[in-house]
Amino acid sequence: MQPGSTHNKNLVVTMSVFAGVLVTLVGLLLSGTLAVKAGRTQAMNSRQYSDSDIEDTRGFWDQDRQDEAKPRGEEISPDQQPPQLPDQDQRQPERADYRQPPTIQARAVEAPYTDPGLAIRGKIFFRMPDGTAECSGTVVHHPTGNMVWTAAHCLHGGRNGDFYDRVTFVPGYNGAGRTLQEREPYGRWPARRTTVSNQWAQDADPGGRDASASPFDYGAFVVDRREGRTLEDAVGPGADVYWNAPRHLRVESFGYPGDKPYDGTALYTCASPTTDFHENGWPEPDMLWMGCTMTGGSSGGGWFAEVDGRSYLVSNVSLGVTTQTARTMTGPYLGDVAKEMYESL
Repeated sequence: MQPGSTHNKNLVVTMSVFAGVLVTLVGLLLSGTLAVKAGRTQAMNSRQYSDSDIEDTRGFWDQDRQDEAKPRGEEISPDQQPPQLPDQDQRQPERADYRQPPTIQARAVEAPYTDPGLAIRGKIFFRMPDGTAECSGTVVHHPTGNMVWTAAHCLHGGRNGDFYDRVTFVPGYNGAGRTLQEREPYGRWPARRTTVSNQWAQDADPGGRDASASPFDYGAFVVDRREGRTLEDAVGPGADVYWNAPRHLRVESFGYPGDKPYDGTALYTCASPTTDFHENGWPEPDMLWMGCTMTGGSSGGGWFAEVDGRSYLVSNVSLGVTTQTARTMTGPYLGDVAKEMYESL
């Protein structure tokens, strides 16, 4: 062995180890950067609430604050001319039907709302930047057993906005109850995580003149277990969602309308056939359209249809639509984007 060869060999080994460590560190740094970017992408349309957030929410909604909450919901008067659209057969498998549905007078559901199938419907309370508000929601079947489906405008302010806080669900809510047990038969369930679609978070302008993101006006949140029980354990099996359902069905909608002539204390329902709704400049898919006189506060309430003898949730209350001859409302079509959002929770 030549003099200095051991030293050179050790130097080579040392440099090789150093280079390996450097490459590993760079790789970790890059993967960490990518992970942060991925997290930001996911966080763009979801919010996780901390344990302290949940405790604050649990104690926030006393009866006075519930009574002060303002019904959330938007009303539009659409163009009366048929929308200018591509060839209908190229837009969707079913030929579009833009006929206006007739006015359907909402009827009150008999309280209490604790019978099987009724208890999955309830009221959502939340706090917006300009005050407290209320909407409607539905327990849907989910692997967690803890999911509530509602409208996106009940969870997020859309473009230039953020997620609302103090979000909580009261299943079977009965505002006419004389005791807390009658009023909130299953208690309060604060949101642990809320989500809306990217389309809503980036493009929606709820309360403004631009309602073009309304085809994506759906959202969901999951809650924590209470005393070891899931939400579905407490109220019964959640509704099954029919993704990409037939568009023209007879549906029954449910919600807690709070604007006049209603007062937000009772659950109401409407039954109507659905047609299609589209405004010029709105993205696909077309919304669903039904007749109903429910007002603000019913937003987020589920639309149900019976298909092959089974009841499915196929949409939720989004916009009130007043025309010259009818009182109606729209709901988003729950297609692939809605399914992906559901699976992300």
